[in-house]
Amino acid sequence: MKQETILIEGSYQGMKFSKTIELSFEPAVQSIEEAILSFYNSETSSFEELASRRGWRNCYWTYAQPVELVI
Repeated sequence: MKQETILIEGSYQGMKFSKTIELSFEPAVQSIEEAILSFYNSETSSFEELASRRGWRNCYWTYAQPVELVI
């Protein structure tokens, strides 16, 4: 089982959004994109289709970078 933090950014009804999601998936069984679709309980076949159906525009996903604390 692999865990990833994914960042999704785009716009919805003219407003920009940025959202992180925590995924747990088995890479031998499921791709990262399929894990994102499962997270949203989507029956779509691609992230682009998911974004379109949800009304997201200029949307993409990427691996979230760990935040380092600066003291």
